[in-house]
Amino acid sequence: MRLALVKLLPLLALILTGLFSKAQYDTVTIRGNVIDSYTRRPLSGISIINPKSNEPHVTDNRGAFYFNILKTDTLFLFYPGYKTAKFSVADSVLKKEYALMLYVEPLNTGLNQSVIIKAPKTLEDIEAERKKLGLTPKELERPIIEPFTSPISALYELLSDRAREREKLKKQMVEDDRRRIFKELLNYYNENGLMDLPEDHYDRFIDYCNLPIEFLKYNTDYEITKTVIDAYKKYVRQQGW
Repeated sequence: MRLALVKLLPLLALILTGLFSKAQYDTVTIRGNVIDSYTRRPLSGISIINPKSNEPHVTDNRGAFYFNILKTDTLFLFYPGYKTAKFSVADSVLKKEYALMLYVEPLNTGLNQSVIIKAPKTLEDIEAERKKLGLTPKELERPIIEPFTSPISALYELLSDRAREREKLKKQMVEDDRRRIFKELLNYYNENGLMDLPEDHYDRFIDYCNLPIEFLKYNTDYEITKTVIDAYKKYVRQQGW
């Protein structure tokens, strides 16, 4: 019996070492920089939000960040004027520290910045994207907590800073998608001679139209096109073109 136990000791030590290493690497360090994908400049003041915690992180004046997370966490980059992005190291090789270079895309590139030329999208392509409006990553969904079985947890989840951060991120991501798809429609109308709207007027025109997500998501191409073109004619008159 004692001999068998002695033989098992190396195996037990190996198992315990593996378990210890795994637990040790549950929390990892991430460091890196956030970069504008067009200008290639570092971005300061970018919020790095972890929906699972209330601890805020912001990039410094060099666009750099450095903090600890759980390896399984998914984080979101948020800054007004940029498309909200998410990242995770969950599928990366297991190690204590990760060095990251993260790029975020401006919602409006401007005429003085380099532009990546992409193949124009068809109305069918845009329609498929319209139908997905309002969908957000599962990491931002509110966890299901039965208020009758756990009322304190339910109230905390409803009122906590963490819940408010999730809702803010969800709204921003949906608004980013609404404006991006609207711009794809405007590109399509320009390319097909239905309007002649300068790109630097896109954001102002989108605000002028003020079309809600539900309108873009559920209406037909004909109804959307007619509404946008009618608004364009009024916009042109107001601009005095």
